[in-house]
Amino acid sequence: MNNDIFNGSKLFLNIPIQVANDPRIKSDKSVLIFGEIYSMLNVTGAFFMGTEELARRRRCSEQTVYNCLNELEKLGYIKREKVTNDKGRTIGRKILLGDGLKSTLGMGSNTFEGVGKTHLTQIEQYNRSINNKDNNKENSNKSNSSNKDNFDYKKFIEWFNELSDKNFRNTETNRKLIRARLNEGYTKEDIAKVVRFKVNQWKDNTKMNKYLRFTTLFAPTNFSNYLQEVEDNSPEPQKKKEKSSAKREKRKDPIEEKIYQYKLFLQEHPDNEKIRKELERLERNRTENSGDIA
Repeated sequence: MNNDIFNGSKLFLNIPIQVANDPRIKSDKSVLIFGEIYSMLNVTGAFFMGTEELARRRRCSEQTVYNCLNELEKLGYIKREKVTNDKGRTIGRKILLGDGLKSTLGMGSNTFEGVGKTHLTQIEQYNRSINNKDNNKENSNKSNSSNKDNFDYKKFIEWFNELSDKNFRNTETNRKLIRARLNEGYTKEDIAKVVRFKVNQWKDNTKMNKYLRFTTLFAPTNFSNYLQEVEDNSPEPQKKKEKSSAKREKRKDPIEEKIYQYKLFLQEHPDNEKIRKELERLERNRTENSGDIA
């Protein structure tokens, strides 16, 4: 999709009443930003506007835009996917309509054709909306009653919030991240270990506290790395301690720590070229120094 095809609404912002009246949305900016997103989605099927331009249009900072996008994603109104170039390098993110809003508005995958115009009348949309709400409620009840992994998501999320001083909700978006790790073979004990370890590590760290969230902790690669950290820092036989001591010392190195934090930052802000260039410089220096030692 050519980014120049649609550069934002000129006359009206398209804001569904569900979003406008949702009491869970803390920031009015989130509602307005969703209006920008939804207006473009209705035309192109995906949202490509840069964060800087979106901040300019809504007269706010880029950080406010990031916060609003995180809020909208947590509530299921949007979902973000990485966009990569031919070499597999992340060059940005596109924003799609969240599954929760799709079901409420009756916007299934077969609803839109061409540039996104729907064939449903307002009455048909309303009827489908009511049916979807009833079906979603029924499916949710079935899902909770037949929880194959026997994991109490509600209790776990409450425990996580109490431990980290957060206020995450028992949403399908959060449950899906946990369920995916369980389906990969990780245990409930593994999940609890990672949470305890990262809360202890980041809760009182002003820079890292914001990463105490499900999208960071339970991302596939992140979770595997965090669990390895737990194991590397847990009591273990002397031989295993000696084997992992080099890894622990490496993480204590300030350069390695800075590289680690830059990588975390770029997961959330992939279009920040300044940080990306600094990360590449640090990694290049590390490689060159490693070669000299060898």
